[in-house]
Amino acid sequence: MEQKLLSSLEQIFRNQTKISLKPFSIARSLILNPSTSDQTISSILRTLETLSTATTNPKFDLLNFITLLCEISIVHRHFAPIITTILRSLCLHCPSIPPRAAGLALSTLVSIAPASDLDPAFSEGLFLSLCFGPCVTVRQRLLTDAEKFRVRPSVLLTVLLGFTKDPYPYVRMAALDGLIGFCKWIVVNDQVMVEGCYLRAVELLLDTEECVRCSAVHVVSEWGKWLVANSVDKSKRDRSDVLYIQLCSMVRDMSVKVRIEAFNALGKAGMASEYILMQTLSKKVLPITKEKMLSGQLSGKLLSLPASNAAGAFVHGLEDEFFEVRSSACYALRMPAILSADFAAGALGLLMDVLNDDSTVVRLQALETMHHMAVFGHLKVQEMHMHMFLGTLVDMNSSIRFTARKVLRLTELHDLPMFKLTADSLIQSLETYPQDESDVLSLIFDIGRSHGSFAVSITKENFSEMEPSSESTWDFNSSKTAARLVLAISAPLSHGKQQQLHSIPSIIYSYAVTMLGRISNCLTEVMNQDTLLAYLSHCSRSTGVNPIDFVKMVEDDLPTEINGRITRCVRLDMVDKSDGGSEIQSQGLLEPSQIAAVPHVADNCVKFILVNIGGIWHMTKFGCISEVLMTLRSWKEELATFITDPRQSYSVLMFTLQYLHLVKLLSKAWWHVMCPIDFIYNEAGNLGYIFQKLESTLRELRYRFIGLSKEEELHIHELMLVACTLRLSIFDGSFHESTLTKLYSTKSRVMLLYEDCSIEPSRFVSELIKVLQKNGTCDIFRFRESLEFFSLKQLVFCGSFRYMKAEVDIGDNDWLNPLPFVAGLPVGLPLKIRLHNTPIETKLWLKMTMSKDLNQYVFVDLKLFDGSDETREFTFIAPFCRTPKVNSFILRLSIGMECLPEEIDYFRGRGGPKNELVYLCKEKEVFLSMVVKQC
Repeated sequence: MEQKLLSSLEQIFRNQTKISLKPFSIARSLILNPSTSDQTISSILRTLETLSTATTNPKFDLLNFITLLCEISIVHRHFAPIITTILRSLCLHCPSIPPRAAGLALSTLVSIAPASDLDPAFSEGLFLSLCFGPCVTVRQRLLTDAEKFRVRPSVLLTVLLGFTKDPYPYVRMAALDGLIGFCKWIVVNDQVMVEGCYLRAVELLLDTEECVRCSAVHVVSEWGKWLVANSVDKSKRDRSDVLYIQLCSMVRDMSVKVRIEAFNALGKAGMASEYILMQTLSKKVLPITKEKMLSGQLSGKLLSLPASNAAGAFVHGLEDEFFEVRSSACYALRMPAILSADFAAGALGLLMDVLNDDSTVVRLQALETMHHMAVFGHLKVQEMHMHMFLGTLVDMNSSIRFTARKVLRLTELHDLPMFKLTADSLIQSLETYPQDESDVLSLIFDIGRSHGSFAVSITKENFSEMEPSSESTWDFNSSKTAARLVLAISAPLSHGKQQQLHSIPSIIYSYAVTMLGRISNCLTEVMNQDTLLAYLSHCSRSTGVNPIDFVKMVEDDLPTEINGRITRCVRLDMVDKSDGGSEIQSQGLLEPSQIAAVPHVADNCVKFILVNIGGIWHMTKFGCISEVLMTLRSWKEELATFITDPRQSYSVLMFTLQYLHLVKLLSKAWWHVMCPIDFIYNEAGNLGYIFQKLESTLRELRYRFIGLSKEEELHIHELMLVACTLRLSIFDGSFHESTLTKLYSTKSRVMLLYEDCSIEPSRFVSELIKVLQKNGTCDIFRFRESLEFFSLKQLVFCGSFRYMKAEVDIGDNDWLNPLPFVAGLPVGLPLKIRLHNTPIETKLWLKMTMSKDLNQYVFVDLKLFDGSDETREFTFIAPFCRTPKVNSFILRLSIGMECLPEEIDYFRGRGGPKNELVYLCKEKEVFLSMVVKQC
């Protein structure tokens, strides 16, 4: 068939009398087919090279001709030298080549030809001639990708600045985008040049086209930050103020996209004078701002820039009719709120009003901004704000409630009424949403520790209701009782308040023991269950025993915090395995049957990990990488203790273990890529090895667990997008083509899953799609920008799934009992294979490895063997054909499942799997020895 198509192609090319797409379609089908031989590709190239000498024929389609050469260079890269020669000859000797064809030829040349093989004058000359040519689309495309055409920086800057005055708006936009890229990949030292670019972008802030103004805002932000960073003393502050006011002047633009871009730029602008920051929070012009003028530029003329332009910038943003603008305004508040305590106090009132917003995205962004303020000690919540803030604890959205609790964990409550209001609101939230019990009780314990005297006061107020009597209304199965008991036992552990221990009646600790399992589940991040049991037993003793020393021991066991985040996880051992259980029993607090009935903590451990994994990712982005790895390691060790227990959900535990390993690798890759100068990670290993392990782990999660819900599958695919984007964000371009292909296919699958789940794409996915639509090439800086929007969402198990695994047994086989073989002849390996949770349509391969370069695959057709999908056991004779001429050797066996894409039908060819494998078992060694002829 291949030869027939090739002959047909050559005949049509020889005999055609007019332009026809048929030969190009035939050639393209051969080129894109991965099984096409190199000999056929060489024949196609010879045919095209012959035809290239006749390109003066007006009936010859040059654009399709160059497109074929481009596709050959992508699919068959080893033909790059031949293609380079053809394209160079074509561009040099064919002056009538159409602009689109010439642009494609230039892009292909700079992509496949090494810098040493391509004459800079040639590529620069062709680039300039096409830019100044009549084709607008080619000009726009070349300016968008200007940095890759190896044009001298001085020439390129002149071209970009010149085309910012082009009559076509998309060309002006492309020129401005080129200036942004220019400042990122060229080391700039000329301040006058930077000022020229900056002032040109300021002029274009008044352009009539929306797309141009968006790009102009971006350029003003990037080049303005450079000018501020390279200024000194008073000049630095003046430039910073001018930049801030220029950006504030754009937040009331008629275009939604421009307003969003302006607020995004304000969020990255850095510091400005205090009076300007305060003016952005008030629509009324402040007295200090009214007469203040700064030197700026508008419409190409140097004019005075009034400071009053900043009036009410954030107020307008938070009141905007579009939720995207309101969300961006909330984000832009973070940086100034971190830098200025006075600004944070003023912004807090605006953010409290935003908590009533109709959009969940805006409310969540407001709470995240408040959390940033709290981390840096600038969140001062007043009593007038509390009712509005505490209302988010009963919000219908779980992410809103979780983030509100994060903020509350770092909030200082100034008086008893405020503390009591907070405690009552948390109890109301717990009663409304019992699924949040673990996090809510943990928070109540934390605020009790932080406000010991207030916790004691409330406990004393509630104690009268707990006295045993017929009128007592206490229900020891209720959430309200659990919350009050947690608050009571937290008071003695408040910092510097050990005297609070004697203020809590000892009987309360006895009551707490009766709810031991429930309380311990919520305090796993604070103390292990053994310590909790011993603590409650000591505190419930008679007043003659002084437990102060023991409380000090418990305080020493409490984890440390970094920016309000717990960085250590302790073990979750069962009570009946510890000495604590016998100690409690000896004091008569629990009967033996009650101790044995304490629930197993494995499921709660998994739940705790999935709830808190998002906080771990925030720590990664903050730079607490050592603490992240330590926490993940402790969680993995804890989960491993439950794997051998047949009573537990083995599939869920294995998935969680794999997921923790994935987060660990993702954290390492993140800090290698996003913070490459971090000295902690310079010794963490080879980045390529990390990406290899990361992709392997993602494949296992995707293919080795069957029955995943669409939500769980979407979560994994989004992490695949992150892994691809990270790899595309590094300067090593050796894997960029394959990674970009994988990125596009994964993106398509993610969008389909979003449709099926009827949910909106995440901010990261939306930004990544914009990057792919804007520029199809590998722009590492744009990929990095999209990663800034990624945050690890909580994974929620929506259904039941099963873990696929295999076992291979070779019987009594070792060096003393080897299998016999004859050199050069096939040998049959009698294997007993046991499969778990493996559907019959699964494509399994037995891989036999003798050395690094010598592998043999045997297809295992499950349709030939009896058994169910849950368990299938059979004997299989595996033929190994490449027996070496040695006395003995070792074969390593493993069973792999072929990863079949969802969108294609499976076709099994010869020679082994056509797709990547996920291995279902560890390698099994088989010992073989040559048959010795007996005399």
